[in-house]
Amino acid sequence: SGANNGRSRSKDSRLSPADDDNSHPPRLVGSVSSLSSSPCSTSTAPPSDPPPGTTKPARRIVSSISSSSIIGGAATQADRKCGSHGTLENTTPVRQLTRLTNARILQRDGTLLPGSMTIDPSSGLIMDINIEKDLVKVSNDGEIGKFDDCNGQIVSPGFIDIQLNGAYGVDFSNDGTAIQSQRDSTDNHGQQTHCIGTNDVFHVAQRLVETGVTSFCPTMISSSCQTYRCILPLMRSARNQQQDLQHSLCESDKVGANILGMHLEGPFFAPSKGGAHDRQNIVAPLKGMISVEEVFGIDKNAGVDASQLDDIDVITLAPELPGALDATQSLTKLDPSTPSEINPHSIVVSCGHTEATYEDGVQALSHGATLLTHLYNAMNPFHHRKPGLVGLLSSQSKLGRMGLKRPFFSMIVDGIHVHESAVCMAYRSHPQGCVLVTDAMAAMGLGDGDHHLGSMEVCVKGGRATLAGTDTLAGSVVSMDTCVKLFQQYTGCSIGEALLCATLHPAMVLKRHVTRHRMSRGSIVVDAPIGILEVGSKADLVMLNNELDVLGTW
Repeated sequence: SGANNGRSRSKDSRLSPADDDNSHPPRLVGSVSSLSSSPCSTSTAPPSDPPPGTTKPARRIVSSISSSSIIGGAATQADRKCGSHGTLENTTPVRQLTRLTNARILQRDGTLLPGSMTIDPSSGLIMDINIEKDLVKVSNDGEIGKFDDCNGQIVSPGFIDIQLNGAYGVDFSNDGTAIQSQRDSTDNHGQQTHCIGTNDVFHVAQRLVETGVTSFCPTMISSSCQTYRCILPLMRSARNQQQDLQHSLCESDKVGANILGMHLEGPFFAPSKGGAHDRQNIVAPLKGMISVEEVFGIDKNAGVDASQLDDIDVITLAPELPGALDATQSLTKLDPSTPSEINPHSIVVSCGHTEATYEDGVQALSHGATLLTHLYNAMNPFHHRKPGLVGLLSSQSKLGRMGLKRPFFSMIVDGIHVHESAVCMAYRSHPQGCVLVTDAMAAMGLGDGDHHLGSMEVCVKGGRATLAGTDTLAGSVVSMDTCVKLFQQYTGCSIGEALLCATLHPAMVLKRHVTRHRMSRGSIVVDAPIGILEVGSKADLVMLNNELDVLGTW
């Protein structure tokens, strides 16, 4: 779309569904790369300002990005052609853009408007968007190398799953110590029984795009200190390797969904709300942030082989535990020593696996928490005199008087974890805060059988995953496209509104719907926005029909 009221957000401002933020992200700022089968990728480019005197009226085309704003007036590596073996040839810098025509394009407000979109496969960015009722001439028509007719289908941002424990036989919590008797072997379902490696993470990333997912947070359940010290650096290595591949791709290479920072679900939980988590690993953060650093192995001075806070995007904890509020405040506050050109890294703290009361929830929000993990599950139920965390969703007025905002909330909409009436109730209470997650475990995509979730044995039967020998749910085996379909059916919301819960809303949770500048291996990296379809955002796209079947993913 291009709804832009001219406002821009400061780097340290907090984002919330109650912000009603319709500001347009900065124009072009470069990209780590996209999932499109790009011949090459660009180095980052400085932001380009709109031409003097121009404005972008609400709900009409946003002006296209010019060639100079991409390459700074000079040829870059990405503007040279890939040779037959993936080597770069020095040729005249010519961009071959792709234009998607005859599409229904998802807007920030959930509407689907007919129009066309131009993307640059070499940078992975959206160059321009034309809405049919506001057609205007764009400046890069001569650079279009490919036209794709979408035949009236829906084009949405790719789905973002911020809670994925594993899939396709890969368990993100497996450091190889939980299944000693089966080390270096696999069972008849292809279930991973050896220590996870970067290739396992890439395998999941490559398969996820089949379900429309273009970005995901690898998620660990409550684990031992040893396991965190193994997995966190490994995930950082996988993420760095993927980004390096994205910067050296040729058209035949595929890297799959973007690997985001980790979601650490635990181990700071109420023991009575442990769910499928191993009770031996559940602890309280008695010393606040010190406990967090000790358990996860965070050591700023230990080099690249140690866990770092930058590896983590989300931590789920029980806010009523001793030390939890202090930890929450430390994790979510912005580092004042961060250079002005960098967006300070802060971690999303989510309340989950908890006995928290409504009052505990308010305290958590006041200390920086912004999310509730898999609403209804592993928390106190709503009661008319004791509403618990669920009551926060309908407390806009009260929280507003306290200078607080309602939290986002995630839901597993698989037809098993939450009844459809409860799904509808939560969404109608706070539609702008709803985030769909799969909470999928390694059995996703493998069918019924015996599997593992961390150190716990799991039985999957009829799409229902439970701890072996019990009725305790152990994550899900649902895919994100199925979640979106069921959610739309249960709530009766529009197709576009359902899509927002798997795109824009999770991007807002992670503060990734706006441009981000960060440090990576000694250099400033500029991440373009995800979860939105606007000029300068990443061209991570999914095409769907009216039944919300995934027809293609870029």
